[in-house]
Amino acid sequence: MTAVEHDWRRTHAVIVAVEQYRGSDDWTLDGPVNDALAMRTWLTGLGVPAENIRLLASPTEGNKAAVEAADRDYRPADGPTIRQVFMEELRSLDADRLWIYWAGHGVQAPGGRWSLLYPETTDRDMRGLDVLNLMTLLRTEHLPKQGVGRVTVVIDACWQALPLRTHLMVAKPDELTTKPEINKSREIYWMRACQPGAVSKNQQGAGLFTSVLLRQLEAASADGVAPDLDRVWQGVRDEFARLGRDEGLRQFPTVHISRGDGSGEDVPLGPPRSPLDEQKRRERGKLIHAVGALLGERPGRAAEVVVGLWEQFTTDPPTTTPPSAEELVDWALENSHGTVTLLAELSDRAPVRTEIRKPCHVLQNQWLTHAEYVELAGLLERLGQRGRHDFAEVAREKYPTMALSSLDPAALVDDLEAVLLPPPKQLPQLLRVVEHFAALCEGAVAGELQAWSLECAKRIDLEGQLHERRGEAREHAERVQADPDTVTDQGAPPSGSWASIQIRLHAPSGDGQRRTYEVWSRRGDNVNSLAKADTPASLEEIQRGLDHLLRGHARTHDTLVEFFVTPTDLELAVHRWQLDAEGPLERSLGTDYPVVVRCAELREHQRHLWERRWERAGTAGAEDLHWLSAHYETFKQVNGDLQGQEDAPGVVMTSPVRARSEVFNACLFGGVPVLIWHGEAEGAAAQAELETLLRTERLRSLPQHLRKLRSASEADESHHGRHMALLWDDPHRPLPDRLDLSAP
Repeated sequence: MTAVEHDWRRTHAVIVAVEQYRGSDDWTLDGPVNDALAMRTWLTGLGVPAENIRLLASPTEGNKAAVEAADRDYRPADGPTIRQVFMEELRSLDADRLWIYWAGHGVQAPGGRWSLLYPETTDRDMRGLDVLNLMTLLRTEHLPKQGVGRVTVVIDACWQALPLRTHLMVAKPDELTTKPEINKSREIYWMRACQPGAVSKNQQGAGLFTSVLLRQLEAASADGVAPDLDRVWQGVRDEFARLGRDEGLRQFPTVHISRGDGSGEDVPLGPPRSPLDEQKRRERGKLIHAVGALLGERPGRAAEVVVGLWEQFTTDPPTTTPPSAEELVDWALENSHGTVTLLAELSDRAPVRTEIRKPCHVLQNQWLTHAEYVELAGLLERLGQRGRHDFAEVAREKYPTMALSSLDPAALVDDLEAVLLPPPKQLPQLLRVVEHFAALCEGAVAGELQAWSLECAKRIDLEGQLHERRGEAREHAERVQADPDTVTDQGAPPSGSWASIQIRLHAPSGDGQRRTYEVWSRRGDNVNSLAKADTPASLEEIQRGLDHLLRGHARTHDTLVEFFVTPTDLELAVHRWQLDAEGPLERSLGTDYPVVVRCAELREHQRHLWERRWERAGTAGAEDLHWLSAHYETFKQVNGDLQGQEDAPGVVMTSPVRARSEVFNACLFGGVPVLIWHGEAEGAAAQAELETLLRTERLRSLPQHLRKLRSASEADESHHGRHMALLWDDPHRPLPDRLDLSAP
């Protein structure tokens, strides 16, 4: 893209700068406005009319005056304005060239997407624009098919990979278009401040990348010509290479160039490849020799392999024709799942010897091929949120110490693949999980998962072991279906898809506390009715009935006991009900079993919030719970607070007793699935004891953790565990539907 005479009056630009966000003060930036105005000054200095530049900015108070001085008609850089500009206003653009510039916060979103955050972003809800979708938009009907022959895009923002708990707050990026690409011949030059997962540096109130780029642009356009962007980029590369060499800078800008053929190429300025340690150097050498031997089995094999891998790898292949074994290995090392994929392609899907597979594990810590990885992630995506929840529970049952970071399909595969191959001739843990889950569930995806695992087993020469495990999984599933209450689940959590006793306590009728009740046993989707008491019974009679049922249908310490009650009964201390009250072994229900209360009322008003909060509860820590102010006493106050905490997995309540009815109703209405409170204490006293309760690593362990605290309270009635109450409301485990049958 060489320098040419250019009529700058035919150039338009969209310039975006985001400094002020709705989140905490840590989000505020000081610099994007300066960078954006510098880019605007360079364009207008070359003759671009000011009215051809759309300036969108959300400046800090200190920088607002500078924006207004440059353009009194500037607009906010919020989501609706961004959509208006890119989706509507560019359709009728009469121009030869378009420049797009964006400066602000950027993060790595779920699935590896790049999200440029809108000013609407909060600490718990990070919303932004999908950068890759923006690049797609540039070839759709959102730009005129004729004209706008070249688009230059400059993104000075981080592509930062956030810590796990913060990453879960990142919303799916906003996609501007689903339209087809109708102009693949448009030239696009896309410059980015950093690599995926990295940060973009600021220096003295300006983005380092923008400062370096503008110096090169100004030098290349000194005579008013359109700059040769290839030479500009080379200048950027040289300056960042010098900064890395002299100052130890670890920022590596990248560029994607499409010269009109519709595909384009990435030209990264990446860090020099770090030298391999002695073990990896030796394993790389062994892999090169193994690949060379496989290539030598048939002339022309190297060229065929390159063609097969080109569709799966994201970097360009070696330029040598045909490439050497060493070049193929180094190309594979540049790509995720590359070495395993290379061996599979060379072996024509035949089993690869263990000694050849070992270098792949040492060098890349992966054992799935690229195609296997993508296919499994796609199958988990098709399962939906509920299916992936159950899949994760199977994994935790099989391997209780396994940490699963998220229910995102790719994250699930990453976490399970990270448990590397055990010693030779043993089936990988991932395949065992897939087989057990497929045996327990039904539908087309179950069959496709089994087909997937069988193909994996064939590739690693463990087909016989897979069939053995498949038989065991089938027998286990049959036992579960035949008698869901007696199947042992070592390591199963006290919730999720596993065994529980569900009790519906109806509101009291007439005077006193006499009520009707029903009891079911549940394991996954298998529900059995255990009792239905149509005649109102006293609380003592209900306790004796439950005592008898639990002896025959529950496992001490493991079976979750769920009481479904009305909002007015949420403070009924069911965990203190006595077992074997007339015998020599008197004890409380909550010491033998994890006991929680549930309430189905007011849920359907905002079910989507209920389900979203519960999804967060699966991976959150107790520190992620939202503490309600003890001063909130009305539905309106609590509901207003919860509206700003829509991703909080649960709530801790220290409200006074007189206000709890209002607080309960607001939390149920707001979709809160986890609610913790002290049965007797209020305010600061309750907070002190609740903080002791919440010294637990993961939120999902709360029911079992609370059972242990309640056990400690048996020996000490002043122990704080005696009065703790927990609402634990899994939206995927409802009570069975009521049946209204007429007598014959």
